[in-house]
Amino acid sequence: MFAWLGRLFALFGFLFFLIVVAGAIIAYREAAPEPVEPQTVVLNIDFTQPIVEQSTPSPFDIASDDQPIALIDVLRAIAHAKEDPHVKAIIGHFGAEQPGLAATQEIRAALKEFRTSGKPTYAYGTSYGDFGLGNKAYYLASAFEAIWMQPIGSVSLTGIGLQEPFFKTALDKIGVTADFMQREEYKSFMDMAKHDAFVPEVRNDMQNLIADIAAQEADGIAESRGWKAEQVKKLMEEGPYVDDEAMKNGLVTKLAYQNELQTEMEQKFGKEVQGVGIDEYLAYRAPKAAKTEQGGDAHKPVKIAVIYCNGMIMDHAVRQGLMDDKVVGADDLSDAFDDAIKDKDVKGILFRINSPGGSPEASETIRHAVTEAQAKGKPVYVSMGDMAASGGYWVAMNADHIVADAGSITGSIGVIAGKFAADGILEKVGAHMDSVKTADNAGLWSPAEKFTQHQRDRVNALLDRSYQYFIKNVADARHLPLDKMPDLAKGRVWSGLQAQRVGLVDEVGGLSETLEGLRKKAGIGEKDIVALSVFPQPETPVQRLLRMLKSLGLQQAMAMRISSMLGNAQHVLGPWMPFVTHHGATQALLPFNADSLR
Repeated sequence: MFAWLGRLFALFGFLFFLIVVAGAIIAYREAAPEPVEPQTVVLNIDFTQPIVEQSTPSPFDIASDDQPIALIDVLRAIAHAKEDPHVKAIIGHFGAEQPGLAATQEIRAALKEFRTSGKPTYAYGTSYGDFGLGNKAYYLASAFEAIWMQPIGSVSLTGIGLQEPFFKTALDKIGVTADFMQREEYKSFMDMAKHDAFVPEVRNDMQNLIADIAAQEADGIAESRGWKAEQVKKLMEEGPYVDDEAMKNGLVTKLAYQNELQTEMEQKFGKEVQGVGIDEYLAYRAPKAAKTEQGGDAHKPVKIAVIYCNGMIMDHAVRQGLMDDKVVGADDLSDAFDDAIKDKDVKGILFRINSPGGSPEASETIRHAVTEAQAKGKPVYVSMGDMAASGGYWVAMNADHIVADAGSITGSIGVIAGKFAADGILEKVGAHMDSVKTADNAGLWSPAEKFTQHQRDRVNALLDRSYQYFIKNVADARHLPLDKMPDLAKGRVWSGLQAQRVGLVDEVGGLSETLEGLRKKAGIGEKDIVALSVFPQPETPVQRLLRMLKSLGLQQAMAMRISSMLGNAQHVLGPWMPFVTHHGATQALLPFNADSLR
């Protein structure tokens, strides 16, 4: 026992040491002098690291340069680099990591605009997909003028597929029943537990979705490389390609090592050329922007609030220690909208959504906050990321204008509720449950028994209420005939391009198009300086460190360990996790695991 206590105290001592080191690094970085911009710059975009909606570095990784990059920072850097005479070229570095489809499309559009400057762009990868799937990697790389690859690399251009595991037979064997009801037949979130394969309606829906995404990628690659779309589709059907095959088919423009690319940069731009990353480059730009904004009241920047809805939507976001959670708290977002309303300098709100949905009640709280902002004269423009589906669409539908990337996954207008009933397990092991209760439905959500018919009727009543409210609000908000909604709802999933065609979104585009439209709607002139202000302000590493110091203890350490175990379980359970952690609750969630879309 004493040995165990000794190890425990040693662990906390080590944690304290890490905290002190992290604090020292943070203090050093914050006190560091303003960086000096080199005269000749090549902007490096590191796609070997995740491209995320918001970058929230931890105190423990603050010492590392290998941190996620915020998409908006990538777009800002490319836009600045186009006009910056110091920047001579852009190099995109590729590895195993691949940005999401919507992020890829926004970066492609930014690169297309950059290339009008006449400055060269290079993609470099040891491979594009390696022994995995490289569709999105090559789709992004094709937007660069020159595509270099290391010898022995490969281009894994193979088309789009969606795979989901099905567990009904396995659950039957252990005595578990997936007792779920949904609105309606396309809302397939729990089909993997209820069936052993895609049902025909869902198979058709998913096939249409991936066909549209594959066509988007083929058309984009064809446009960038000067090919015909049919040629790209044929390449997708016959891939992947080893290095010499990739060269022969024009998929890459040169086979070379990374040091040879550096030599080319020096030959083109001189020995003094320096490679600069996104964060470092924007650090050069920040002091210039600050000086521009300090020109008196006549040059006072006009503020646009940026509010992120990034993750599963629930009433509250539970934060424990330093862990990144994937839950959006409706209370936090409601407060963010309220703060933006009260800020007299805020002229409009850019609402960025990347969410598979969640609780209808929480989604309704956020939707109401959107309408409150509009009522106070603050226009709200939505920009959809990789997905804004189900509850993610619920929070978007009342916006003044909805912009989706062509590959954004949206729609999924439907709801689902139910439980896993494990009475068969108890029977198999000879265990028996007994209970006392004041009403028959007191055990409604008990996992020890299936729903009775009366309980099923009550759950269906809850679903009907949420679903009817959902589709009526969509019809009203989007000015669509109510009798048209069955063709758009029932849990169907659309790409952004498809959603624009049927009226669920207004425009296909990204953050840049959303911001430009919002400027005009809010009456902001083209010459006005616009300051984007995130609401609520993201935590700094110091704030995260202080929060950890306040909360960290034995109980917190145990909570972190349990959450870590749940995180590991999520790799196995995938989209079942919301029902593990919020058992039985009515959910408006994307009907498939988006991570399985490749």
